[in-house]
Amino acid sequence: MQREARCLVIVGLAGLAGLGGCHVVTRDELTRPGTTERIRQGTDPTPGRPMLVLSEAGALRFIEPLECSTEELVREQHAVEITTGPNLATFVVGVIASAIGGVLVVRGVAADGSASDPGLLAGAALVATGVPFAIGPWIGNGTTLEPLPDRAPVRRAGPRAACGERPLAVHSATLVVRGVEIHGRVDREGVFAVSPFAIVDAFAASASPLAIAAKIETGTGARPHAIDTVIAGPALARHAAAFLARADFDARIEPLRVIPGIVAGTLRASLTSFDGEPVVRIVLPIQNDGPGDALAVRGQVTAPGTPAIDGRILYIGRVAKGAAITRELMIPVTRSAADTLRNATLDLGIELRDAHGTAPTTPIRFRGPIFVDAPR
Repeated sequence: MQREARCLVIVGLAGLAGLGGCHVVTRDELTRPGTTERIRQGTDPTPGRPMLVLSEAGALRFIEPLECSTEELVREQHAVEITTGPNLATFVVGVIASAIGGVLVVRGVAADGSASDPGLLAGAALVATGVPFAIGPWIGNGTTLEPLPDRAPVRRAGPRAACGERPLAVHSATLVVRGVEIHGRVDREGVFAVSPFAIVDAFAASASPLAIAAKIETGTGARPHAIDTVIAGPALARHAAAFLARADFDARIEPLRVIPGIVAGTLRASLTSFDGEPVVRIVLPIQNDGPGDALAVRGQVTAPGTPAIDGRILYIGRVAKGAAITRELMIPVTRSAADTLRNATLDLGIELRDAHGTAPTTPIRFRGPIFVDAPR
């Protein structure tokens, strides 16, 4: 009966182990985000907040940035995660079988040590069976991914995105830069009529930023709108050479060989109109008594208390020895500024500069009533 019981133990444990297997395998379907493609829809552009920017041509330009709706196509990655882990039931059976087998082997050896002893044979069989069952569940475990076929992308609404710009419909604008007022018209492309180099010396453009506060007028009787911006100094300096290249004066600079003799004539200022808009006209005659050529000659207007004309640059350029040049500067002003200036006493000065520091250091002065000229 004892031997029969031992055989039943062997058969029972082997059967339990066989039913369970060494590993437990689970399969889980995973969905992970893949690539996202954003498609811009250009059917519903909406204007953003108006901006004043520096164009590629170096001009100030009023624009409205546009935003459009987008659609996102999300391509997901689908896969089956196969996880192989130990079957603890098999492990327990293997441990028990090995333990019982070990006990039977010890008893069989202690009893008579005969190789034909059923207990010894049963114990050896249990050990031979139990050890693989105890070790096997811990071998070959891990996780693998099996990709599934691609599916149609998921479509969803995306955020609104920039989709270009358009000119701002503006009639005219007045800019305030470093306490100086700059008034001018704005064309259909949003370009401001006055160059930024009207107040920034193109021959000595620095990398300092230019803060601008603009008031725009969209039409007669319309309420002005305010736009504040900062133009990066390096961006402005990069356009100085292009401005000088297309200027109506000789902007070449050469090494100084002989000192010139720059002599300024009588400075004049008057109020007139151009194309129906009021302008201040400043006229300066200048001559070079030699013996050298004067290069990159220009003058900066100083008009304390009159921001409508203060700070402007009057470009003259090259003045050859023995030559005489008369340059005029037309400064657009608002109608209210023109009313203030009309027949008023004006204190005006021009500080001359040139490429090699040979210009007179004493400012050229005009003080007196600003006369009204005929329209031009």
